[in-house]
Amino acid sequence: MRHCWTLSVIAALGVSGSAMAQESGTSESRAVEMDVRAAREKSGPQVAVSVNLGLGAGYVYKHGTSRTGEDENLKITDGAHASLPFMVELGYRINSRIYVGVWGSWELVFSRTNDISCPEGFDCNNSQWRFGPELRVQILPESKLDPWVGVSMGMEILKSHVKGTTQVPSPLGGTVPAHIDTKVTDRGITYARLSAGADFLVTDFLAVGPIGTASLGSYTVRTGDQTVTIAGLASQTSPVGAVKDGFHALFTVGIRGVFRKF
Repeated sequence: MRHCWTLSVIAALGVSGSAMAQESGTSESRAVEMDVRAAREKSGPQVAVSVNLGLGAGYVYKHGTSRTGEDENLKITDGAHASLPFMVELGYRINSRIYVGVWGSWELVFSRTNDISCPEGFDCNNSQWRFGPELRVQILPESKLDPWVGVSMGMEILKSHVKGTTQVPSPLGGTVPAHIDTKVTDRGITYARLSAGADFLVTDFLAVGPIGTASLGSYTVRTGDQTVTIAGLASQTSPVGAVKDGFHALFTVGIRGVFRKF
């Protein structure tokens, strides 16, 4: 009887230990499952908009031909004070850390008076479109302040419209006033674009924070025409002259709002 009692106690303890082990294992499995589910739940569409200040360095083009036949190089700092980019991002958070999407911006360029692209007294309007895909990594997705970094590439399209009156040589000698109307489109590639910022969580669906970008690009295609009108004569339209590519860097800083649905 004593042996039977002992065996019963051992069996009971064994059953209890197995039950506790199973319960512990189940709890751990549930915890892991909840962590995986939580990570998966932080996925979904995301939209962001930002207002930025843009600055540039480098060349719009090199080795163009001026109106007087001289070689000319147009630097971004000669042609513009700054720009005001409005950017939109559309994408998807694959999980709490990885975002993939596309970005696009329209930039109002504040033209600078210069002898090459915007002579004194001329009306100069410049704007630029840029767009491309982006991959981004969220560094602290569980934090209320979540820094991030991104990498992308894309395309850029600069549109320029310059018009005004100036003196041009006359076939009879001397100069005469002429109205010049020039429309140019410069297209090129953004070879690399790095972005960084931070999302401060306001609600479950809204975050705000800073954004900064730095990109390297080049305008590789230049098209457009120039129309010269002299009083009493028919207008003459001709294509803009050929130029060489020039590399440039573009930098932006701004404030960004993020709308998401996880």
